[in-house]
Amino acid sequence: MRKTTFITLSLVLTLGGPLFAQGHNSAESSTGANLAVVAEPSSSYVSGDTSDAALNDEYDPRSARDNRRGSYGNWPRTGTQWVQYEWSQPISTDKIDVYWWDDRQGVRLPKACRLLYWDDDAFVAVSNPSGLGVAGDRYNTTTFDEVRTSKLRLEVDSNDTFSTGILEWKVYDSGRSPDFPPRVDAGVDRVVVLGGRTYLSSTTKALARKNAPPMKVTWSKESGPGSVVFEDAGAETTSATFSAVGDYVLKLTAARGSLSGSSTLNVQVVTPPPAENLHLVDTKPYRIDSRLWNDRAKALIVNWIPHCIEKITDPNLREGGINNFIDAANKLAGKPHGRHRGYVFSNAWVYNTIESICVALMVDPQGDREIIEAQQAMKGTLEDWIPKVLAAQEPDGYIQTVYTLSDRQRWSPRHRADHEGYVAGYFLEAAVAHHNLTKGRDLRLYNAAKKLADCWDANIGPPPKKEWYDGHQAMEIALVRFGRFVNDTEGQGAGDRYIQLAKFLLDCRKDGSEYDQSHVPVIQQYEAVGHAVRASYSYAGMADVAMETGDIDYHSAVMSLWDNMVNRKYYVTGGIGSGETSEGFGPDYSLRHNAYCESCSSCGLIFFQHKLNMTYHDARFADLYEETLYNALLGSVDLDAKNFYYQNPLDSYGPRYDWHVCPCCVGNIPRTLLMLPTWTYVTSDDSIYVNLFIGSTVTIEGVAGTDVEMVQKTDYPWSGEVSISVRPAAPRSFSVKIRTPNRSVSDLYTAAPAADGISSIAVNGAKISPAVENGYAVITRTWQAGDEITLTLPMKVQRIRGSDKIEATRGQVALRYGPLIYSAESVDQDLNNVLSPTSALTAKWMDDLLRGVTAIEGAWADGSAFRAIPNYARDNRGTGAAEDGQDGPGRRGRGRRPLSSSVWLKER
Repeated sequence: MRKTTFITLSLVLTLGGPLFAQGHNSAESSTGANLAVVAEPSSSYVSGDTSDAALNDEYDPRSARDNRRGSYGNWPRTGTQWVQYEWSQPISTDKIDVYWWDDRQGVRLPKACRLLYWDDDAFVAVSNPSGLGVAGDRYNTTTFDEVRTSKLRLEVDSNDTFSTGILEWKVYDSGRSPDFPPRVDAGVDRVVVLGGRTYLSSTTKALARKNAPPMKVTWSKESGPGSVVFEDAGAETTSATFSAVGDYVLKLTAARGSLSGSSTLNVQVVTPPPAENLHLVDTKPYRIDSRLWNDRAKALIVNWIPHCIEKITDPNLREGGINNFIDAANKLAGKPHGRHRGYVFSNAWVYNTIESICVALMVDPQGDREIIEAQQAMKGTLEDWIPKVLAAQEPDGYIQTVYTLSDRQRWSPRHRADHEGYVAGYFLEAAVAHHNLTKGRDLRLYNAAKKLADCWDANIGPPPKKEWYDGHQAMEIALVRFGRFVNDTEGQGAGDRYIQLAKFLLDCRKDGSEYDQSHVPVIQQYEAVGHAVRASYSYAGMADVAMETGDIDYHSAVMSLWDNMVNRKYYVTGGIGSGETSEGFGPDYSLRHNAYCESCSSCGLIFFQHKLNMTYHDARFADLYEETLYNALLGSVDLDAKNFYYQNPLDSYGPRYDWHVCPCCVGNIPRTLLMLPTWTYVTSDDSIYVNLFIGSTVTIEGVAGTDVEMVQKTDYPWSGEVSISVRPAAPRSFSVKIRTPNRSVSDLYTAAPAADGISSIAVNGAKISPAVENGYAVITRTWQAGDEITLTLPMKVQRIRGSDKIEATRGQVALRYGPLIYSAESVDQDLNNVLSPTSALTAKWMDDLLRGVTAIEGAWADGSAFRAIPNYARDNRGTGAAEDGQDGPGRRGRGRRPLSSSVWLKER
């Protein structure tokens, strides 16, 4: 955790009054410096997408809506709230300026405000205030009788309907305030890969005094196992390199005359990844033999994907589906056509659904009539949709129906919100899945995808091409995947330019917003911020580029972002995105139970962790994506797969719904869940890595010069008994590396009793004690068809407790069995009850509950019966009218609301 003596944001020198940008409607001051610069801000309540620090960042807004540099707000609170400044020694003031925030949505101008000061005993109103204005688009000046105090408080009254906010609050010296030491912020903690550099971008603040000596800053090493070389130790913005692996503390000191302040940050230096990356196992025809996964796959294939097809095929679908492609094709052909429908990115769920169809057709139906019929109908859908989609592709390869139907300018900075790369990326990924399905015999989508990628490559790139990036990442992941696939299909080098284009798109991200991770260059991003789906896609794309190029600064940024997310902003379910910012991350350790945890962000996080697993050959990343797969994503669709969740909070959200005003998750969920071979295995030239334990038959190509059929027999996650039959086409010597589960990778959570590793392991009945490397038990031998590995995973009921730094989980406990996080539902008990830490809890198989689950049973502290079910199965029982007829975000319906459920339970 960073230790800061004086927290600051920017270098400010204020002489004779506030600094105002030209053209701003700002009050002039004939008095002294802005004392807010050196104050510590606080508030009665601050929403997670805003910050107290924005109160005194010395940014003069252009309007009441100008929150580009941040804002303070108290949404969704109403009534009276307060903001406060505190100084380390008393100041004297008789004047303030306030610029109110009005976003024209949930935050509006206040009804009234009052200014109070601390009189060493209580807050009292200032005398003779003149002003206290609440006008928008300007500074509101208030003068009053001079006060000498260490605290000022501004009370703000809302109009009882909307919340209130402030963009800037300035406090002016009346001429008798002391000087203050500089306030310093060294920056966020981070990780750097040995051999790379970390980019230091600190900030300092100081009051300006006439004839004051200049500010001097100095970077130094506070502690660490090796030496640190600063590019310029006397600059606020610089870089540093390290000589040895280990934990370091860097210190920034800012001095002006005899006054100084300092701040530290932590840097963890880690070893570089192995020189060779592991290989992706593409999902190709496979068989599932798992009670849980057969049920979930069948539901997706028989119900959910056909439901998506029916919606998308509807010519009147207002959210936009195949109708947009038909209209775009008609326009290109000079025929009458309609207007574009739905969001600008509506093509996305069409492409995701095409990919889901392709993956679903690779699942062996094993004679199941319903699956066979659904798959046959899906084949017909592909034959109907593919020509309609391709007819909407423009002659140079570009395809996005909103552009064809509106004549917008492609790749314009003004249209970053139009998701050009987002939808194009999904097209490329659908083409790869279709090529795998047809074994390259049908090249319609593959050739169209190459034409699209070539169009992008011809226009985006270094001069004379265009510099550009999309507001929503996805093209970056897709270009790397497509580039690798083209290399595999057409020969090494054929797809390299697509990989280079992915890096270029990422490198263009700068001078933008935290919301879409464009605030600073990607190699200087060390904290997970902004929209969680965009973030997970961005970080996955960065991990891909790091893997392919070996760029050490990319590796460092990726590991910093992973560390920040997993150890400060990660839910026990494996979900991300508290929702305190717009569909995104909140501050460190702010993990409210009413989480956002969008289903698409869970998909993106699985992609990200999977790429890190291939990069570092380390099982901890597979530990985490197993957690996300089973707990954050699997339950996004109900047991019948007829309704879904856009969001996945840890407290019951209410009923799932069959559609959504923004149906971006509808195809993303099934394509991710059905790619089981990809998540289960990765390979090297001489090894097979077993990452998941799922009853299945998967053929893995090209291991030690032969194909290997891997057959798993297991009832995991209901039991820990696993059999893996290794069947090479010809006897070969190679390693099988089996993940030894670690249930507590994140520093945020601890679990007891321990249930990690493998309890026992045998080959052909003979027990062995294999070496464990990077979380994998390594078995190396000459394998013959039918060799069998048997192993037992410890399966215990675990109590999980959150870090003391997480306010939301204090005094509470969560439960886990194997990889599954559990929820208690009010249909079984009173959720206001308390669970004693000494209560006996047992795992019990219940064949007639929720299609068969292992439940956790015991007693509450008051002796009443306790039951918890796997979190993925929540909200599939119980009745109760949906509140206000609300059937989902922004949608009215006639649904029934399941009774409440909670992951975190009260404990004493």
